[in-house]
Amino acid sequence: MRFWAGVLGLGVAGLLVVPAEAAWAIEAHAPLATPAPAPAPAQKIPPKQWAQSVCTSLRDWTTNIKDLTSEFRSAGGGSTDAAQVKDLLVTYLGNTVNETDTLLTQLDQAGTPNFKDGSKVAGLFQKGMTDVRDIFATGQQDAAGLDTTDLTQFRADTSRIGNAITQGGTKLSQTFKSAGRKYKAANKILGAERTCRALSS
Repeated sequence: MRFWAGVLGLGVAGLLVVPAEAAWAIEAHAPLATPAPAPAPAQKIPPKQWAQSVCTSLRDWTTNIKDLTSEFRSAGGGSTDAAQVKDLLVTYLGNTVNETDTLLTQLDQAGTPNFKDGSKVAGLFQKGMTDVRDIFATGQQDAAGLDTTDLTQFRADTSRIGNAITQGGTKLSQTFKSAGRKYKAANKILGAERTCRALSS
């Protein structure tokens, strides 16, 4: 049974597709080991509170990315003006970077969950979404350098940007699937949170 999908699905004028489903499978919950007395207890967040915070932030991020994509498509999806599409694409990818920066701040504010390997799981979310931000930022930089004088080449270069984003999304998906098999406590906690389960629907 699959419970969590951080949907990174977005399209750019039919050229960019990021079918990156970061899914974890629920597995049997192993007894929690006695935590080592190192981190300060005050910095640990109750698991349910952490899961709700993280998944709410991911839900809002996904919604905002989808809205930005719809706006991009309606503004220039059918345009044959390469210069216009380039400007819209640069703006669109810049906005996705900003949205992901906001998400990263929220993930940081969610804190470290109080369960086995909680700091590693929190770090995984941070790293995964930092990678997403970097993918979008690189796409924006590449889009800003596109030559619009040759429409055929422009389309090919835009497709190349889309392929790079897709590959990054696929890599992220594999990372989360692997983590789902490794961090069983996170599976149980995230799987029990309704906000997290809703992300996979």
